[in-house]
Amino acid sequence: MNRTLATIATVAALTAGSAFADAHSPSMGEGFDMLQTALMSDFERLGIPTDALDDLTLGQVAAIKAVVESDEGDTQQKGRIEAIIANN
Repeated sequence: MNRTLATIATVAALTAGSAFADAHSPSMGEGFDMLQTALMSDFERLGIPTDALDDLTLGQVAAIKAVVESDEGDTQQKGRIEAIIANN
């Protein structure tokens, strides 16, 4: 009996989890697009071609966002961002 209840609870949790993920997947994609759009002005300011944004992974976008928000000068930021893009 306990095993049956545990199995039912596990199946219910897995089903609810996948339904939750499906319901929120579009907003995660929208968030990624918003991050890319926000970085576009930084790329333009630093003289980095914005077409590189289309090929970046989420990890690269996060790393670039951290660089942009750092206290480094523009030259150092540009070099670090170009290094992140080169590792694509």
